[in-house]
Amino acid sequence: MRRYKSKIDINKITFFIIGAGLITAILIARMFQLQVLEHNYYQDLATKSQFGSIELPAQRGEILIKDFHSGDESLLATNTTLDLIYADPTLIKDPEFVASQIAPLIFDIEFERAADDERIREQAKVLPPEMTEEEIEKLLKALDDSELEAKFKKELSEKIASKRRQQILLGTNFDQATLSKISSINAPGIEIINKNIYAYPPQISKPKTVAAQIADIIEIPSKRLEKVLKGENRYVVLKRKLEPAISEKVEELMKDDLFKGIGMQEEYFRFYPENKLGANILGYTNHKNIGQYGIESSFNTSLQGEEGTFQSKRDSVGRQITVGESVLKPAVDGDNILLTIDRSIQLRTERILEAAVKEHQADSGQIIIMNPQTGAITAMAHYPTFDPNKFGEVFKKIEVNLSPTEIEELYPTKNDGVYYLYKNPITLERYTIFEKKDKNGKSEYSRYENFTGPEVYHNKIISWPYEPGSVFKTVAMAAAIDDGDITPNTTYNDVGPVEVDFNIYSGKFDFKIKNSDGYYGLVNMTTVLSKSLNTGMTFISKEMGASLFYSYLKKFGFLDRTDIELEGESKGKIKFFENWTESELATHTFGQGLTVTMLQVANAYSSIINGGILMQPYIVDEIRHDDETITKTETHEIRRVISQETSDQMVTMLVNSTENGVANRGQVENHLVGGKTGTSQTYKRGQALTGVGTTITSFAGFGPVQDPQFVILVKLDRPQRSEWGSSTAAPTFSKVAEYLFDYYNIPPDK
Repeated sequence: MRRYKSKIDINKITFFIIGAGLITAILIARMFQLQVLEHNYYQDLATKSQFGSIELPAQRGEILIKDFHSGDESLLATNTTLDLIYADPTLIKDPEFVASQIAPLIFDIEFERAADDERIREQAKVLPPEMTEEEIEKLLKALDDSELEAKFKKELSEKIASKRRQQILLGTNFDQATLSKISSINAPGIEIINKNIYAYPPQISKPKTVAAQIADIIEIPSKRLEKVLKGENRYVVLKRKLEPAISEKVEELMKDDLFKGIGMQEEYFRFYPENKLGANILGYTNHKNIGQYGIESSFNTSLQGEEGTFQSKRDSVGRQITVGESVLKPAVDGDNILLTIDRSIQLRTERILEAAVKEHQADSGQIIIMNPQTGAITAMAHYPTFDPNKFGEVFKKIEVNLSPTEIEELYPTKNDGVYYLYKNPITLERYTIFEKKDKNGKSEYSRYENFTGPEVYHNKIISWPYEPGSVFKTVAMAAAIDDGDITPNTTYNDVGPVEVDFNIYSGKFDFKIKNSDGYYGLVNMTTVLSKSLNTGMTFISKEMGASLFYSYLKKFGFLDRTDIELEGESKGKIKFFENWTESELATHTFGQGLTVTMLQVANAYSSIINGGILMQPYIVDEIRHDDETITKTETHEIRRVISQETSDQMVTMLVNSTENGVANRGQVENHLVGGKTGTSQTYKRGQALTGVGTTITSFAGFGPVQDPQFVILVKLDRPQRSEWGSSTAAPTFSKVAEYLFDYYNIPPDK
């Protein structure tokens, strides 16, 4: 009997064959798509998943100075290694206990004061215009010691306890197209701030979804980004630059299982081998290795360099494969910077200045030395100063025992618990007093150990304008001679005070211009300068006129910053000449009623004695890049200010000033020098103060006479031993100049 397959069986087989064929066709098509059409995409994806990257830190560039004689270079700023302490919050079982044990070891009150000072300076730069004075005062108020300590302990405890990061920087400086794409997605927990993209993990409930939305746009692999967005906090820096003794104590704690999750590692830190030498030129780096003040701040970007990355192959479980393909983007170390500062001259000048400040009991002092032929700065000295290795110590306070009378005389400031104590209320000599109440309400008082606190960070030579006094007579005299209004032999009958500013209402003159040391009868302009006669300068001011004098002040560079390679430079304050009264024109010629910087004065003197050319001042000799190329600073002539003939005449007049005039204490044995003294008044409530401890004394001079190699400007603030530049700054100049003649091996010419 013949058997036949049923129609149903045939249909099943047919459907099976057709289905298998379709599935095979789909698989072949998909394989073709993956292996051919989308080969590059998946190869990139595989590469990203197989490679792990490690950041390679760049080393901060060094700052160097040179010795003229030997040619040897010395490091002012370099790098060394110290431990940092970090925490892995996920491993710490009792964060509060761990914080309580570690806080006393790593808390540094001076460091926290410095950080708070930095906070105030940064916030002051970005104050919203709508803020009231009270709000500004509250925001910029310095925290007291107890507040700083409480803040430190609170933040430390939060760092150790926080198992999830609050904010993560995903990338910086994105282009506008990328930012627009991110903005249009409106992903939760993602924010754009100044071309930077931030993530806030606590606001991201679905990290995988957000990662899928933005991964390709910001070019971070999706899996890696998902992990980042979870914000798992495995590494928190608690403190950098641990002293070795502190590292040892932390190591002891780490032996206990309770401190599992606390670790230390070596890290590069800034180190200043010469300690205080040139500190006000250098500045310092903060706990984030970011430059503050001086060269460290001005050249922070180039000193920092650029971080590199190292990509290494990983196996299927994420372990690094030590052989095979890897990609290296090397770190670019920061630039090394060689300054024009001469080490020997800087060192000796700082010592001479310190001795002068102490001898004359001045509040502070500064000296600048520059090469008048090139504009190169040879030395910039300040006293008091600070040690950049211990920059926080400027905030160090010591307890003081105040008498009941002194407590009554404390003058309140805008900040609660902060007062001024006037040692001399007439001369405004004062220092800051801090009041703190103990648990019983009893007041305890303290002051900065160095009296001035963070003021010592400033490079006053470029950033603190002052009234220059009689050293400015040289500038006015040079302008009048160059214009032809007078000659060195022009005579003036010096018979007494000169009245100025006639008052039509009273029928009298409002002011009298007087000399500090009598009247000399018929004198020429050389004598006016050498005897420093204010009445003679008043005569010159009338001959010259306000418009002409103002034009020369501009030519000498007093209306602009010099643009030396240091931030924070000021340009002083000189009103437009059309607003000058007759008395202001007169007083301006002898350096009162206007403010300038020491750098401006030194540069103007350089142009007066170098043949009449204003040079561009500079303090960076060369910048050495990581690729071994060098950027060398070239000397630059800004403009001619006075003629060669005027310059020669001024040199002769300034030599006469030191040989036969009030500047005679600036003389140097066996050598001719030229120079001019200065004594400028300070003011209280708009009234000029007089007497010892009220003046700023100075001396500007140069040598050698035939071929000037150096200009020196000495300034002492409120000396207590004498009010005159001739007896304070002049002998200080003489000591510096004597050293320079020996150092440069300049033969005697006297």
